[in-house]
Amino acid sequence: MTQHSDVLLAIPSYTRNDYLALRAYSRGLPPERVVDLYYSFGSPPWSDELVAFLDRMREQLVQQAVDQVPALVPQLRQARRSGDLPPALLDAVLQAAANMSRAPDAADPIGRWLRPRTAQALLTEGIAHLGDLVSMINRRGSNWWRAVPRIGVQRAAVIETWLRQHPETLGPLRPAVMTAGPHHTMELLDPAASQAMVPLGRFYLPTRLDGHDGVNRSAAFCFISARDDLAAVQCYLARFDGQTHTQRAYRKELERFVLWAIHVAGKPMSSLLVDDCEAYKRFLAAPSPAFCGRAAQHGSPLWRPFAETPMAPASQKYALMVLRAAFDYWVKVRYLAGNPWTVVKDPLVRQELDAIQVGRALSPETWNAVVTTLARRAEATENSQDRVALAAILLMGDSGLRREEAAKTLRMALQPSPHARGVWMLKVVGKRNKVRIVPVSLRTIAALQAHWLDHGQDFMQPDQERPLFAPVTVPGTASAQARHNVGTGLRGYTPNAMYALVKAALTRVRRDWTGVNNMQGAAEDITVEDIEQLHRTSPHAFRHTFGSVAVEKDVPLNIVQEIMGHEDSATTSLYVKARAKRIAEEAAKYYAEQVSGAPDATGKEKAPGWTP
Repeated sequence: MTQHSDVLLAIPSYTRNDYLALRAYSRGLPPERVVDLYYSFGSPPWSDELVAFLDRMREQLVQQAVDQVPALVPQLRQARRSGDLPPALLDAVLQAAANMSRAPDAADPIGRWLRPRTAQALLTEGIAHLGDLVSMINRRGSNWWRAVPRIGVQRAAVIETWLRQHPETLGPLRPAVMTAGPHHTMELLDPAASQAMVPLGRFYLPTRLDGHDGVNRSAAFCFISARDDLAAVQCYLARFDGQTHTQRAYRKELERFVLWAIHVAGKPMSSLLVDDCEAYKRFLAAPSPAFCGRAAQHGSPLWRPFAETPMAPASQKYALMVLRAAFDYWVKVRYLAGNPWTVVKDPLVRQELDAIQVGRALSPETWNAVVTTLARRAEATENSQDRVALAAILLMGDSGLRREEAAKTLRMALQPSPHARGVWMLKVVGKRNKVRIVPVSLRTIAALQAHWLDHGQDFMQPDQERPLFAPVTVPGTASAQARHNVGTGLRGYTPNAMYALVKAALTRVRRDWTGVNNMQGAAEDITVEDIEQLHRTSPHAFRHTFGSVAVEKDVPLNIVQEIMGHEDSATTSLYVKARAKRIAEEAAKYYAEQVSGAPDATGKEKAPGWTP
């Protein structure tokens, strides 16, 4: 489908006399008199054409005011119906036009220059002003638009072209250059020459810092082929191939530590001692500004190893745990002589009552409203994104799957149950490569069938190697086209793409609940708190929703534990709302007994049912 790239508001091209003429005409001055006052011979239309000219001008300016000043929309609509534009309202329309006539400024709201649909998409990403937009593009690089719903490559190109036309007021637009793909150029990272922050795997070190002769290197025969610290890091990370999340998390912590060793300690990692480790522990609590920055892609010169927000104590403790385990591995394989982290104490961390955030679960009413709204949206032929999102959300919310599990599951793993009608069974490979069998509801099957029809496929007669979910429309970017190349077979969503798919669908649901196009009955029992919770809801919340709703409906805990793949039944018990509810109910009984026997002022016992 061709992308609509009309994203900029039209800039008025009228003269000062045109504005004066429109004001006079709107106040009832005859056209002939308007011509005499504001136009000379040979200028735009004489009186017989002036009325049509000014009417078109007024309509264009009113439309621009509608786009720029939402507060005026009711009055402008009424003026359009009546054909009368009061003087005060006309002045507001002309002021909006004057704003459009001047050069854009970095402090201008994006809604003043971009069409509402585009402005709303950017507002959801926290981009409120033109300066914010320029900053985001410079930070994220040429693919900045990929994380913004409804901003495709064509719209992005139009926006960038326009921003480049106003460098004096908006600042230069210099998107960070990304070094994409596996064949990026390795660079020498020498702190004596540069304090650049480069991600792990994209640099090599000078010999004095590479650790080939580190003071903590073992003199015994080494069981791995690593000759320097970076090679040792890669050997350790290779142990977690196939464990994507674990490997990514460990890489991040080792990356931070290596960069700190180079830039701050000025030593190879294999030369760091206990006091150095203590110094890094203190550094984690307050990283230097040079190490911190807003989120940016690997390969961007704006990338930094730490976020701008301070690390929580639990995150600091996790970082030390990762480093301690990595050093322990290097000692065991005789790369290092000893582990300096063994004597470094972990930061004090407050023990939370509930280790997992089951409070993110939606209430049964909110969960049903989400499904109802998405199902209604999915009925429209053009809403293929709602159909695939509905199927994914139902699989997570009715079967307790994680998004990673939903993204990588193949059709061959899903079959009707031979033991019970109305239930399908799905074989899932979860965390730690643990295989479990989970039930799948008939409404999930129906949603999957609708999604497969968008691909022209029969869900009941499938290609067994097909993923359950796959994009109906593939973006035109090189990476997306390479991943979904027809010759390589149908590829499903990545976990990150699944996250974006679900979040975009929830945004549409929330818009339906709160906007002028509210779907009748979809949110009649929904409160403001429910709507705000939906704004914060992530795909993992639907797994929590399954656990909470299933336990609330008296599904045995051991069954819920089996479906969700919890190793410890104590984890499943966190979903028992009665855990808090039971405490309150039993306390109420206990206090009621106290109240029923409470003495009065004379020392006599009150009758049962007494209340203070």
